[in-house]
Amino acid sequence: MFLKPCLGALCAALLTAAAGCASVSGEPPGARAKAGAPSPGVARPDAVEASPRHVVRPAAPGAGKAAPATGPRFEYLYLPPLSPDLQTIYERVREADLLRRLPAVQALDGMFALPRRLRYITAECGEFGAFYQPGAAEVVLCYETLRTLYERGQERQRVLGLVGDDHPLRYVRASVRFMVLHETGHALVDLLDLPVTGRQEDAVDQLAAILMLRFAELDETPEEVIENLRLAANWLLSDSTGAYNLDAYAASHALGEQRYFNLQCLIYGTDPERFAGMVAARDLTPGRAAGCEREMRLVSRAWLRLLLPHLSPGYEAYGEEARRYLDSGVPAGRSAAMH
Repeated sequence: MFLKPCLGALCAALLTAAAGCASVSGEPPGARAKAGAPSPGVARPDAVEASPRHVVRPAAPGAGKAAPATGPRFEYLYLPPLSPDLQTIYERVREADLLRRLPAVQALDGMFALPRRLRYITAECGEFGAFYQPGAAEVVLCYETLRTLYERGQERQRVLGLVGDDHPLRYVRASVRFMVLHETGHALVDLLDLPVTGRQEDAVDQLAAILMLRFAELDETPEEVIENLRLAANWLLSDSTGAYNLDAYAASHALGEQRYFNLQCLIYGTDPERFAGMVAARDLTPGRAAGCEREMRLVSRAWLRLLLPHLSPGYEAYGEEARRYLDSGVPAGRSAAMH
């Protein structure tokens, strides 16, 4: 059961989500990246080669901005739950304005000329999950998801013997960021009518990873950015059994293990030298690692080419940065076609 003391800690974490992540500690060997913190508001070109990192300054709760002439900005709505057990989570999420404070969501709000508004909602769903509703153009995060993620973070801390009481809270924040960005990817594909030639679930996983690596909170170091994505990847293994039926193989999502290693490859591909320890720690196989730098570049370039034509007026600087990156080419190396 999800005990009341744990619920209180989760709510405290949601209140502080806008202020930045806590320092990380107690991770298993091989989980840490070695990097220095940039000055606030300054991009570090070497932090993530495929997509330079930008710090996102928190917006004041409820602060509105003038809508661009080409399309509406995002909307945010926190729906009250029917279940009393979820009431405190709802109140704290609403008070923290959690959805608006997710750094990549802040950065994307107004960036693209959408044909209609995109709404972000928290709601009681009756089950764990987050999803995009095309007809309503809504990204929905379930209150049950926050509760379950906290429990999984607690279990991970117990199994790994991690010291301190902040790990479950970081696990929630990191996983929520990835899940919401994954669904945002579905929304952009739908609203901008973007072509996707492969499995869409894999494509939006890639976009979510790129956005998490690119847009950081004000107090977040490059090391914390990477570890947040690694925590989000761990969530994909939470239901892993190693035994699957035909429905699992035929599902629209790849298996959790495959999604996990896909994200590890993107992390490794940002800087193979810095993350060489991932192979030794068995977070990635040598065969897959050999092509990850190229894979990350190809994925980043593909998404840039898809999104660049849809930038709103006022975002020309992003367009110029993207074009410089696209002109830089793709490093030689093993590609999927060569396997």
